[in-house]
Amino acid sequence: MLFKRFRRKPATEAEPTAPEPTAAEATAADAAAAQHTAGPDRDGMITLSGTGWTGELYREIPVRVPRQVDVDEFLSRRPLPYLWPDIAEYRAFVDANEHPEQWLRLSWIDAFLHHPDDGVVIQCLRDAFTGDNLGNLTSLADILGHAYAPEVKREAAKALWRVSDAGVHWVFNVLLSRGAVPSDYTASSVHEAIAHLRATCPPDRTGTLTSELTTPDED
Repeated sequence: MLFKRFRRKPATEAEPTAPEPTAAEATAADAAAAQHTAGPDRDGMITLSGTGWTGELYREIPVRVPRQVDVDEFLSRRPLPYLWPDIAEYRAFVDANEHPEQWLRLSWIDAFLHHPDDGVVIQCLRDAFTGDNLGNLTSLADILGHAYAPEVKREAAKALWRVSDAGVHWVFNVLLSRGAVPSDYTASSVHEAIAHLRATCPPDRTGTLTSELTTPDED
């Protein structure tokens, strides 16, 4: 099956823009997606749909990830693997980045935040997520805003309070649909997320929490 975490993310100008794919590369990507949609293959890989989030990394196409993975060990590999190693234009796009290894690390963090195994998501939140990238922050908002297990939402809430006020502001904008593109979270899921954020808020961040819940966004 094709694993899919439903996502609906606002566009941002802060990330580099990938080039449009050639016809040959689009065909290759489609063929790869069709080949890897039946669950773990002989290499232990599964395919995530990419809907709603991989467009921020390159294009909105499926991506293969390990079914079982130690996030820390994987992210310590040098060099890190490409997310789409068979697409030459994607490899060139990454290599042209000022810091390709950092871009790949942030891309893999986003992939692991969309993993179907909640244990992988929790490890990624605890050990790898830093909030230094708007795509990762939006994925965190999606975890808080969508119907994840309570333990995953709680870990996401704890992770948010480790980032800067600017990062917290971004996540609240997405979570509360204060941006240009409305989020698709249900009211009950958002209320649950707010409860987790209140419960995990450190004493020195209560002012930030109060401000985000009471001040309308004007960005």
